[in-house]
Amino acid sequence: MSSIKKNFFYNIILSVTQVLFPLITFSYVARVIEPVGIGTVSFVESICRYAILIAALGIPVYGVREVAKLKDDKEKLSKLCSELLIIHFVATLFISLIYIITVFSIAKLNNNLDYYLLGLMMVFSNIFIMEWYFQGIGDFKFITLRTLIVRIITTISVFFLVTNSNEGINFFLLIVLTNIINGIINFWHAKRSLNLSLSFDLKKHLIPLILIFSTTVFSTIYVLLDTIFLGFISNDIAVGLYSLTLKISKIPIFVIGSLSTVLIPVLSKKIADKNHFEFKRLIAKSINFVIVFSLPAIMLFISIPRELILVFAGKEFLNAELTLKILSPLVLIISLIYVFGFQIITSFSKDKYLTYSVFFGSIASISLNIFLIPILNENGAAISNLVAELIVLFFTIYFSKKLIEINFNKKLFFLNIIYVLPIYFIANFSRSITTSPILIIILTFLFSALYFIFYQVFCLKNEIINDIKIHINNLLHKLF
Repeated sequence: MSSIKKNFFYNIILSVTQVLFPLITFSYVARVIEPVGIGTVSFVESICRYAILIAALGIPVYGVREVAKLKDDKEKLSKLCSELLIIHFVATLFISLIYIITVFSIAKLNNNLDYYLLGLMMVFSNIFIMEWYFQGIGDFKFITLRTLIVRIITTISVFFLVTNSNEGINFFLLIVLTNIINGIINFWHAKRSLNLSLSFDLKKHLIPLILIFSTTVFSTIYVLLDTIFLGFISNDIAVGLYSLTLKISKIPIFVIGSLSTVLIPVLSKKIADKNHFEFKRLIAKSINFVIVFSLPAIMLFISIPRELILVFAGKEFLNAELTLKILSPLVLIISLIYVFGFQIITSFSKDKYLTYSVFFGSIASISLNIFLIPILNENGAAISNLVAELIVLFFTIYFSKKLIEINFNKKLFFLNIIYVLPIYFIANFSRSITTSPILIIILTFLFSALYFIFYQVFCLKNEIINDIKIHINNLLHKLF
């Protein structure tokens, strides 16, 4: 099995665990601490994630690309990692100071001081996670096994530590501890294969990092600020409802995005080797993969939102049904942004193009959030998010075309749209069989999966499905 296929396999497992375990805990916790508690935790976590992303200065993106280039030269790789760790540490110290001043200065934040002090530990631990190093060298096996073990431990812990509506702080503590444990394990494992030192040749990293940092700041505006705006302008209940729909709508994005994460270091190497033919071939396959799997997911979210919310969170969250429908197209939009923004633009080291794209998306996000949230609450945030991502997608496609010729099969795209429409009727058929939300979900998924295989294999004769079928047959042949 090739390294791309192996890493994609590991990253699929990683993405599933990153979705499955949080959903198990969220489904339980949502029923215990209810929308208000979920809203409080989500609001605080958004503030912390924002601080983490700014403190990282774009290193998670820049690091993957640069590590992939130097992974065969241990001395240069160790020097690179040492320099990036120092930059990350200094930036985190500065951001932590601003974080502390902000928390003590704003009354709404000061009311949950214990949450934010825990969050500061999460901000610091992120220095040592170094996920960019393992992604750059392609060690997805380690990332997957570590994540699986830590997730199992923290998931089990939730059922013992969160038992009533006043224990939202315990839920947030587990989120923080997950980050800290990952940081300890990752740094220890990376240190075994690197000769880390106090290397201060930092100038060469500053310009590309500033460009990627600009992209990070703008992208976090429309990724996280919708939740922060909701918390300040609306209330914790709206934040709780919106957070639930974001978690559900991003389930398939994590899985589909696995291919992007695996391909970035590979594509960067193809560009460095000037192998444009192979680069374009991989991009074409990636776009096909995104379209094939995103469209059925969108139709499922539109067809069974009520049942998904009832199963994953309970009846207290049913007001989020419309919000989930609004956010459903993000599955396709964000997955395509991964392709055009990260697989193409980042691989070509044209970070300024990505900065421009997310800048325009950020302006739209801020403007729409300010206007729509006071009127529509969580639905206003959802509309703002959707429009902002569409704008980013438009510009990433525009700039990608400047870099390389993109082979996009429009006919296949529109045929896929037509073929997923019956999934809506499959959901209604499932409802005619049973009234149980979980059974409706299971039946709809089962019938839709069978229908999906039928139209992809026999009607569209899609090469992606045929490739998957061949790989499964090969795997079964090896096993048996």
